[in-house]
Amino acid sequence: MLHREFVYTGAPVPDLEGPEYAAFLLNIQKGVIFSLERRKLLTPSQRERCIEELEKHFAQKKGSKRQV
Repeated sequence: MLHREFVYTGAPVPDLEGPEYAAFLLNIQKGVIFSLERRKLLTPSQRERCIEELEKHFAQKKGSKRQV
């Protein structure tokens, strides 16, 4: 497979650190995990554990922002 590099030439990339993007980033991370499982790089039990950890981390971040 030929390696290609892509250069973004559009508008400035939005800051993805805000709370409104947290759920979006969580879904992207879950998608990567499902992709790894589909490619046989993770087992179903590893996938489940990874998703549990992601959701736990997401909940902790969400809870800490509410306390601030």
